[in-house]
Amino acid sequence: MNTDIKHIAALVATSIWADGEYDAAEKIVVEEIADAFELNAEDLSAAVEQELEVIKPMSEDEVNAYILEHSAEVEDEEAEMLLQAVLQVVIVDGVLGEEEVENVLSIASALGVDDARAVLMLADLVKEEPELQIEL
Repeated sequence: MNTDIKHIAALVATSIWADGEYDAAEKIVVEEIADAFELNAEDLSAAVEQELEVIKPMSEDEVNAYILEHSAEVEDEEAEMLLQAVLQVVIVDGVLGEEEVENVLSIASALGVDDARAVLMLADLVKEEPELQIEL
């Protein structure tokens, strides 16, 4: 993994921020992300929690600027892998809301992933989760 843990944690944190709660299932996914990116799980978990504290008081516009700032530091070859990780975070709680989709598309765009590709990646995950509730 060439992308610094701080930038991975920042983008994972913004995906958690979208629904406002960091629950046990999301914490497990963060551990899985650490494994996928060959990072220490405790280090990534601590970094995500730290980034959540940073973004908690931010407005939506500030979070979007934060996403752009950290996405610029992600290695191009790791962008889709990181987007896949973010997608896992937003669906793990069994509910996919409009705010989460908007957030994912902001992250995808900032990472340089085409909107159509990001939507197809999300759709692929949704079809694997038949119990997933979609909230409009």
